[in-house]
Amino acid sequence: MHSLVAASHLLPSSTRRQLPPSPPSSSRASSRATTIKCRFASRGGGNNCGGSGGGGFSGGGGGNNGGDGNFWEKLFSPSPAIADDNNQNQEWDSHGLPANIVVQLNKLSGFKKYKLSEILFFDRRRWTTVGTEDSFFEMVSLRPGGIYTKTQLQKELETLATCGMFEKVDMEGKTNPDGTLGLTISFAESTWQSADRFRCINVGLMAQSKPIEMDPDMTDKEKLEYYKSQEKDYKRRIERARPCLLPMQVHREVLQMLRDQGKVSARLLQKIRDRVQKWYHDEGYACAQVVNFGNLNTKEVVCEVVEGDITQLVIQFQDKLGNVIEGNTQLPVVRRELPRQ
Repeated sequence: MHSLVAASHLLPSSTRRQLPPSPPSSSRASSRATTIKCRFASRGGGNNCGGSGGGGFSGGGGGNNGGDGNFWEKLFSPSPAIADDNNQNQEWDSHGLPANIVVQLNKLSGFKKYKLSEILFFDRRRWTTVGTEDSFFEMVSLRPGGIYTKTQLQKELETLATCGMFEKVDMEGKTNPDGTLGLTISFAESTWQSADRFRCINVGLMAQSKPIEMDPDMTDKEKLEYYKSQEKDYKRRIERARPCLLPMQVHREVLQMLRDQGKVSARLLQKIRDRVQKWYHDEGYACAQVVNFGNLNTKEVVCEVVEGDITQLVIQFQDKLGNVIEGNTQLPVVRRELPRQ
């Protein structure tokens, strides 16, 4: 017989877009101070902390909104297609087209299920195809061997196009003789002005903000007021947030990364996220996650972290098979042995 202490912290997921609407084929970075949102699964194994996505926990299993949007975002509505084992075992349809031709997404049939033989990322700036080790592969929920409809592929493209990580992103297929499609995602990475300051804040227990959607019919004056209001709200959010536990040594490492890079880029933010999360996980904060980056296009990058605050405590007794049973130890005795912090 043994006791199990379960702590849970659940951060609700946001499905709102806060960047100005853009067509499905591209997403432009604003020249003003912004915060953007995007879907990423962190590298490595799972941490069983209630997160979701590729590496076991997402880089933003829902984030707190601030400024002009959120950086990390795992769940969108509608949900992007994900290729699991059941998906790969489904029946699929041949494209029915001549082999080795390039097909735009809007030319695919809405009545077929297409099987993807491969997924390639083409970097427009470097003019080269990037490998699977590239961090941008974390963003895509599509998988080689997966079976998808035209609608699912279009939703995936829309998710990538509106996340703010790319100045431009497109998706096209190439027909294979066996009836499958090879998918190429071409992109131009978003960049922002250089920064020389870094701030880490703990937003774990902060209420999720409810941003006002920007009306596309706003006048220029109304848009200016909207952006000013967003910036004020985000400044207040920063002021209310608690400082994070990140030591000065890691702060200095991140500052050096910012100096070495010059302009802030999407890939650089991923590296900063990985470094910050590595420190937390190495120190035993298994549930800590970087959920947002804010103040982009200013001289200070703000890193929002959920450190895994314990908001609920449940004590259970289990037998060797994991069944919940009545324990022999009094609950006050168990609570007495728990850490005060």
